[in-house]
Amino acid sequence: MKLTLAAGFVMAALGISAIAQDWYHEREERFRGEEWRAHVFLNVRTDLDHIWSANRASDRERARLDRTKEELTKMQADLDAGRFDNGLLNDVIDSLRKSSNDERLSSRDRDVLANDVVRLKDYQDHHNNWLHH
Repeated sequence: MKLTLAAGFVMAALGISAIAQDWYHEREERFRGEEWRAHVFLNVRTDLDHIWSANRASDRERARLDRTKEELTKMQADLDAGRFDNGLLNDVIDSLRKSSNDERLSSRDRDVLANDVVRLKDYQDHHNNWLHH
C-alpha cells in the first residue's frame, strides 16, 4: 500500500514537471518570428498566469501582479483597437521588473519575466513601425 502511494506521488510529481516543461517550450514557440507582436500584451499576461512560483510571493506582490494582469488585458484591447497608452505600459514594465528581481520567484520564472520586460521595451521603442494585425 505504501509503495503504491509513493509511486503515485512520484508519478504526479513527474506529470507536473512535464506540464511545466511543455509550457516553457510552448512559450518559446509562441514568441518565434514576428506574429507575437500583435498579441504582445496577451502573451505577457499568459506568462503571468503560468508563473508557478508566484504562489510563494507575498500578498502584496500577488496583488500587484493581479493589477498588472488587468492592465495587460486593457492594453491588449487598446492595441486591438489601434490605441496605445505609454504611461500604462511604463507601469506594467516597472511591475514586471520588480517581479523579475524578486528572489521568492524561481530563477526560471524571473527569467521569463525579465524576457517579457525586454519584449515590452522593444514594443515601446518600435510600436509605430510594427504592423498590429
